[in-house]
Amino acid sequence: MESKNLIKVLNQDKAQELISLGFNHVKETVGENVIYCFFMSEELRKYINSNFSKQDFLLSNKLTF
Repeated sequence: MESKNLIKVLNQDKAQELISLGFNHVKETVGENVIYCFFMSEELRKYINSNFSKQDFLLSNKLTF
């Protein structure tokens, strides 16, 4: 099974919430959309599962530039 080591967030408000909590991220641009890519950690996984709905993020192992 493939490991998913990125959490991708399209909603800027949700992304800013994670950024303000100090989670590491990079920005990915797809067309005109900015996607915030956060590096998976146990702390981030717990926070996402407790505070976000499944529609707020997606799991991935690919980062594009």
